[in-house]
Parts: sequence; C-alpha cells; structure tokens
Amino acid sequence: MNCLALEQGGEIIVIDCGVTFPSQDFGIDVYHPRFDYLEAHKDQVRAVVITHGHEDHVGALPYLLDRMDVPVFAPPHALALAKLRLAENGFEDGEVRLRPITPREPFEAGPFLVEPIRVTHSIADALALAIDTDAGLIVHTGDFKLDPSPLDGELTDERRFTELGDRGVRLLLSDSTNVDSAGHTQSEEEVAEALGELVAAAPHRVMVGMFASNVQRLIAMGRIAERTGRRICLLGRSMVNHTKIAREVARLHWKSDLVVPPELAATMPRDRLLVLATGTQAERNAALRRVATGTHPTLRLDEGDTVIFSSRVIPGNDRAVSELVDDLLRLGVKLVLRATDRRIHASGHAHRDEQLRMLAMTRPACFVPVHGTLHHLVEHAALARSARVPDVLVMENGDVIEVSASNPLRKAGREAVGRVAAFRGEELDGDVVRDRVELARSGSLSVGLVLDAEGELGAPVRVVSRGVLAADDREPLLDAERAVARSVAGLDRKDRLRDEVVTAAAGRAARRAVEQHTRSRAVVSVTVSRLEPRRRA
Repeated sequence: MNCLALEQGGEIIVIDCGVTFPSQDFGIDVYHPRFDYLEAHKDQVRAVVITHGHEDHVGALPYLLDRMDVPVFAPPHALALAKLRLAENGFEDGEVRLRPITPREPFEAGPFLVEPIRVTHSIADALALAIDTDAGLIVHTGDFKLDPSPLDGELTDERRFTELGDRGVRLLLSDSTNVDSAGHTQSEEEVAEALGELVAAAPHRVMVGMFASNVQRLIAMGRIAERTGRRICLLGRSMVNHTKIAREVARLHWKSDLVVPPELAATMPRDRLLVLATGTQAERNAALRRVATGTHPTLRLDEGDTVIFSSRVIPGNDRAVSELVDDLLRLGVKLVLRATDRRIHASGHAHRDEQLRMLAMTRPACFVPVHGTLHHLVEHAALARSARVPDVLVMENGDVIEVSASNPLRKAGREAVGRVAAFRGEELDGDVVRDRVELARSGSLSVGLVLDAEGELGAPVRVVSRGVLAADDREPLLDAERAVARSVAGLDRKDRLRDEVVTAAAGRAARRAVEQHTRSRAVVSVTVSRLEPRRRA
C-alpha cells in the first residue's frame, strides 16, 4: 500500500498510490491509505507519479482523485491499468489528467524535476525515479531487480544509476522487500526454461496458476504454447484484463489465434490446451479455486492433468493455499509447487546482492529503506551501514523526515496514517468494519419488543439468533426472552417510556442470558415498537 509524499517549498508530489487486500472476508475488497495529510494540503499537491502498475502502487488512485484534481504521471502500461481502475470507479474518460512518461526523459512535477529510469520488475514498464530537489538528488528505486535476461528486454538501467552516483546522490530510497534473501534473484529466462520443460513433458491438459500482472511470465507462456503446439485459455477477469492491456500497449505480442475462450477450450483435446489461471492465493471466487472445487462454469480438470503454481504464497495465505492444494490433489492431477521445484517462480524484488549493487552504483550520502515490514527496513538499513553509507535512517508509516543539502537526516514529526476499507468502490466507515468483525467473531442477537402506551409488554418478546447458536437450539433464546421480559417489567414507568433506556436494559438481559450458554458476547440489536393508545369512541 505504497504512498509517499515529497514536499518542498510548500508544494507536494505523491509517489505511488496503492491498495492492499484483506486477509479475511468481511465484505471488504481493498484497503487504501488514509489521505488526511494530503486532503489537508490538497491545494499544494501538484502531481501523482506512479512507478509501475501493481495494485499496491496504483490501485488507490480513484480514492485519492475523488478528493483532489491533480495530474497523474506514469509509464504507459501503468497508465492503462490506472485508466481501467478509474473507469471501474465511475470516472469518465478524460476526466483525469493522465500523462505518459518515458525512461531518461525528465519532466516537471510541481517544484521537482523528475527523471524516470528503467528497472526490471515482475510487471512491464517499471521505473525508478531520479528527483532534483533543493537538498540535492533523490533516487527512488521503486520495485526493482537486476535480471540479466528479462524476457521483455527491459533491463535495469545500471549505467544511468552509475552516472547519477558519479553526479552525487543525496538520498537513496530503495526497495527492502527481499533483504532476507541472500544472493541474486533468479532470472525470468530460467523460469521460462523450467516451465517449458514441464509443459512439454505433460501428457494432458496443463494449468498454470500465476499472477496476472507478470507480463514477462505471459511472454514465456506464449512462447511455450507455440513451441508445444498448445492453445492458451485465460481464466479469471484479472488475467483477461492484464493480457488485453499488455497487448494494447505493445508489451505482449501473441498471435491472434493463440488464445481460445473457455467455452471452446473445454472441447479441445486435453494435450492441446495450456490454461493460465488467477487465484494462486486461494481467493474465494478466483478461477483456480472454482476449478479445484468443480464449480467453474466452463472448464474442469481430469485425472492426469498437470497444475503448476508459478507463484509464491503471500504470508497470511498459507492455510487457504494448503486447502486449495488439497482440493486439486483430490482431482487426481499432478501438482508442481515452488516448494518442490524452486525453478518455476522468480521474485520481482532485488535480493541482498542486488541491493548492495544498487548502493554501490548510486553511492548515496543518505539512505532510507522503503517497502516491507519494519524488520525488512531495519535489515536493509544495517546492510547500507555495512556498505559504509554515512547517514542511514529508518522511516515508518507516518514519519516525517527532513532532508537538507548538508545536515544529517532527521525525523521532523508524525502525521496521521492508517487504512480505509472499501467495497465495490465505496469507502466503509470504521464503525461498520468493527461491527462486521464483531459479528463474524460472536454472531448477533436481534431482540424485538412491542410496548403499549404505559410501557407494558403488548406482545411476547422475540429473540432471534444468527451465528451464535444452532438453528434448532431454542432453549437459550427462550431464556433470553424471559430475561428481557423481566428486565423491562423491572423498570420504572417513566423509564419504560424512554426507548434508549428500554433498549439498553433489554440488550444487557439478552446478552447475559445467552452468554451463560455460549460463553461469548454476541452483538445485540434491539427494536422497540410502541402501540398507539386506544381512542375513546
């Protein structure tokens, strides 16, 4: 959920604007950052600059641009993805000022001169940024790796980083995600070779689970399909969208007859089909899960088919992915996982040797690690100190850091940070999210009260349970109904005429009665209806 503000002379640019995804399903699609600081200074925000098109860098644009009208600078592939997200969130075509940027072609963004620099990543058209400021040159690596043979030919521009180092880099902000991984990242070319061997050896249908945004992997799968005489079937909306956009911006060059729709794929000979599917993290409605559970509307797997997980398991998804793997094994397929064959997936983030190489190329006077947990940031800071960077500081979300031309880095304050939940493009109030979490944890009790003009019960109390008790377990609910009736009867007449007093008393009584049976505190809602007094004839 990357979003960084750079401020100079009272003017601000925003670098990246991403979302993150929930690990549990509470009716939340995404979380985006709190934009309190940017909203409070929206008249000073001059631009948003996007490094690449991954959701954790571009997905929150619709929510920020709902609050302010600023231009968005991004490489063409990221712009196309941003345009899709904006359209999904109700923005009209042309409503947002989208500005394409190109490596080594500087542009002005507010008071800053920004030069994009090509880097290799697990998505096409990724960039680092070299930013001229009054304090000196700031280099932001974005997400990067030093792959000597990327399939899209987009090598990290090491020469330019070295030239900037010769010029003098005041501050380096660098990707910390894989600081715990020793050595060098595996090349996408090596991944392609391994996948090609597996597909060629498969006797029947092959399904490859992968991240849809990995255009380099898509390039490899296209070449493998042609070489093995297979046709490609795309499963999952994200897979279809990313493939379409990559082809539109000339990052993917598949032959027009290489892809067949799922409806036709189901009728093809099993040994002629290569399926690319989303859902390697076991997302509930994703293609892989639906195929694994036999609920996909058009395609199924048969015994002897091969399924390859060309991905890593994102921390927090381990249990769900294990259940998905079990479901696939029950179908009788041959399963290839990264745990058993590490050749089938490569990270898009630099390992330690590459991080050291970036430090050596840029030779910064100051260093701040970015991207990753606090552990990753601290470890990357230690790595920079080992490379003899003179001034290193770890910044957490909300920290304000001051950079000057000569003084050491210093923390200059804190700003409000956090996350905002959204569902189908609409932001959810924090109380709504807390209620959903409590409902999921404890279930709910609904209490219905009918009172007459004197505050006496005008009908039997009714208590209904959802997610607390078994459907046929009425005894605890009868106890709750009797307890509510007693609690209302025990109130003074003046209190029985006040809805808020009756609601509080009935809620406490119902909760306590059921708690004696379940030992959990359910969420209770009380509805009070009052009968109109009878009119005299």
